[in-house]
This record gives sequence, C-alpha cells and structure tokens, in this order.
Amino acid sequence: MTLVKWTPKPMSLFDEMDNMVSSVFGSDWNFPAKHTDWAPAVDVKETDDLFLITADIPGLTKKDVKVNITDGKMTISGDAQVGADEENSRYHYRERRYGSFKRTFNLPESVNEEKISASFKNGILEVELPKHENVLPKERVIKVN
Repeated sequence: MTLVKWTPKPMSLFDEMDNMVSSVFGSDWNFPAKHTDWAPAVDVKETDDLFLITADIPGLTKKDVKVNITDGKMTISGDAQVGADEENSRYHYRERRYGSFKRTFNLPESVNEEKISASFKNGILEVELPKHENVLPKERVIKVN
C-alpha cells in the first residue's frame, strides 16, 4: 500500500504571467503581494520498523501544529499568522507563505496507530509511525470457475 499518493501541482496561469513579466522587467518590478494557499514541504521515509514523516514548518511553535488520526488517515494542520503590523505594509515581492495549511496522508495497514508519536523542534515536525511487529500478509484464494 502506498503511504503518499503524489499529485503534481497544476501551474496557474498567473504564475506563468508572473514569470513572463519577471523575465522582461527583472526583479525590480512592483508586483502586488499575493496570498496563496500553502502546505509545508514533507519527506516520507520508511525503515524496517517505521515510517518517518518530516515536515518543515518554520515560524510556528508546537502549540500551533496539530496532528490527528481519523479513519486510517493522518492530518497535519496549523496556521501561520501574519503580524498585526503586516496589514498596512506593502510588499514588492513575497515568497514566504502564511495562513492555514492541512496535509492528509492515508496510513497503510502496517502502521500501529496506537504507538504513533510526534515531536516539534526548530520548525521541524517529525511524526514516527511504527509498524505492527508481526504483519501477516493478506492472502486470499480466488476460486476459478
């Protein structure tokens, strides 16, 4: 079973327009800052004993990040707030993201949900998903008619 299904991000028409204008006018062009949805970068690693999910979530504290398990799915969520003084500021260019985020992963049957643990330090979330000690392969005989 696949832990993470990869789906490529569709490129927005506005991203292409920004790239075209940037190539003509350079980086000094006065673009209005745009707010887009974001999701933290995530690595998923598998060893013999566990899966390890590592997410880069800079600027947040551990109380800002939530990890939930429901119906065989794990969700990492949080909210990166913009400071009050940011409201009146005018950005020329902005790459750092803010706002709410949510990442959901389907958990394989081999994960022991009761022993999942998470830690957060220096903007990096690590979630350990231990595997069951004895995972019996599911085998089913199909009768041929």
